[in-house]
Amino acid sequence: MCLSYVYHQVEIALQEARAEYSRFEVQIPNKPSWFTEKVNPAGKVPAITYGGPTTPADDPSPASHKLAESLVILEFIADIFPDSGLLPSDPLLRASVRFFINLVLTKLHPAHLNAMINRGSPDHILSAIDQLQPYMPGGSLNDSKGPFIAGNTFGNADAVAAAYFIRLDGCLKRDIGSFPEGEGVKAYNVLHTSEQYALYRAYLSALAGRESVKETYPEMFYGAGMSASLTI
Repeated sequence: MCLSYVYHQVEIALQEARAEYSRFEVQIPNKPSWFTEKVNPAGKVPAITYGGPTTPADDPSPASHKLAESLVILEFIADIFPDSGLLPSDPLLRASVRFFINLVLTKLHPAHLNAMINRGSPDHILSAIDQLQPYMPGGSLNDSKGPFIAGNTFGNADAVAAAYFIRLDGCLKRDIGSFPEGEGVKAYNVLHTSEQYALYRAYLSALAGRESVKETYPEMFYGAGMSASLTI
């Protein structure tokens, strides 16, 4: 599917933080019983175990801490790796990072979800990107300089954006969704040819060129999906 972005943004952040971690893929909806019993009773991915002795993924130590919800995990990674730059030290920049993440989740996510499974029009995706562009690098409401949301340093907002944008772009390019045939390709062509979306293309290029993004989601898989449980 084109919707497995929540695990990806966490793994991007782990790569950016240069964290040592082990990865275990969990297939949805056929999650193994040990996952809900020992890691996350809600059965959601991603989830992480942190601390305690090293154990197999399917038998986490009772001494380890278990965390779920991708945004919570992103903040946690930024906290335990403060030198990673995932969250800026400046309060205003930190707020701008969180604000952009909120925009992605409240504007782009619903439009993407509706286009993928609820017969929504890809035009709604274009409208969502219209609302995000002023806050992208180079946008009228983004005061920082550099290719990423907070400037030259790749952070949590960029991890979230990369996970969404790359899948969205790949799905539209391949015309994957619940919309009428050809509508996805049409929207893709608008995004990649219209001057109106120049900021989107520049930001997407910066995200796609990041090693943490390429290593966790090779281009050959754009438009596909995986889910993961992580131990750090």
